[in-house]
Amino acid sequence: MTSRIRSLAAALSLTVALSGSVAAVASPAQAAPKKGCYVTAKAATIRSKPKTSSTAVGIAYRNQTCKELDWAYPKGSYTWTKVKMTKTKKVGWIRDDLLHTAAEDVHTCIPEYC
Repeated sequence: MTSRIRSLAAALSLTVALSGSVAAVASPAQAAPKKGCYVTAKAATIRSKPKTSSTAVGIAYRNQTCKELDWAYPKGSYTWTKVKMTKTKKVGWIRDDLLHTAAEDVHTCIPEYC
């Protein structure tokens, strides 16, 4: 081993010993998680209004990205996000349980617990 590799290996061993655990390291095959708005369901119906009985204006498929335009919280119903799909440019409403939104990328942390 070169001295550089030995130094890095020693530093890693010391870090693991001090922390008492091993940090998860992503393998090259693992992709970084996406950020922003994208479809998480196998398929999601894009609707003209934020309700399941409204007209379908298109279908979005898993991992397709979008831009968030508005939000709706109908009483006694699902929450909805109005989106513009990046690739197809379709605009409509998708149920939030079928979608990952940019708000989910924001993490708050209380300094003494971070």
